[in-house]
Amino acid sequence: MALEITGNIVLSSGLQTNSLYGRTEAWLSNDGKQVGATPKFYASKEAYINGAPNINLDGLKFIVDYDRATDGTDILLYANEYVKFQLEAMGYTATIIDL
Repeated sequence: MALEITGNIVLSSGLQTNSLYGRTEAWLSNDGKQVGATPKFYASKEAYINGAPNINLDGLKFIVDYDRATDGTDILLYANEYVKFQLEAMGYTATIIDL
């Protein structure tokens, strides 16, 4: 599962790009009430596959409240949806791919 991000993306370094490829690491808190979503972004899918360093993108929060009964059991999908929601709120287009 991955994210394709498009738009006028300004990186934390000040550089701009029009697309990024993202992979999200997900984890569940000990009490099961929060999901951590740690996205890592790359210039492209090929850059990710070839082991390129990830690119920083500021402004994302990494922890979201979670209720298994209403939010589902797939925390990776839930984490990707949370990252997608935040990216769209920042004005980018984000699509979850490779399901």
